[in-house]
Amino acid sequence: RFPITMFGKKFTFTRSASPALSFIAEGTKLTGNIEFAGDVLIGGDVQGQILSQANVIVERTGNLHCEVKCRELIIDGYFKGRLICERLVIQAHGIVDGDVACTSMQISEGGQFIGLRIKEDHQTIHAHSLPSAASSSTRITPVPTLSPEQE
Repeated sequence: RFPITMFGKKFTFTRSASPALSFIAEGTKLTGNIEFAGDVLIGGDVQGQILSQANVIVERTGNLHCEVKCRELIIDGYFKGRLICERLVIQAHGIVDGDVACTSMQISEGGQFIGLRIKEDHQTIHAHSLPSAASSSTRITPVPTLSPEQE
């Protein structure tokens, strides 16, 4: 924690204990290998690989054409590819098309699953890795918050 003066105001730089939410907005297109330290909410298009230590939430406008490894995938949009997760939740407008390795799966009425599911235990899920995870990945970590210092 340290103070910063910007635009004539004093701010205190603090790092939160838990990672914040990352957001990929509708209309945004990302291609490549992406790592998230915390939860991510996706409303745009992603191609490549996603590796998250936490949860990936795909909004109705979100489209993923990729390999994903995360703790939990909640999808109300479209996913095509390979998924490794502890828990998969397909919501009413969600479509999952591909190979899924997970310990738990829930499909709401209207949700669609097209593909192959392998039921795994927690230890095996964590041992899985994405095949082409390379050093060219982009790591996205939350930006620490700046708050005005009280005088």
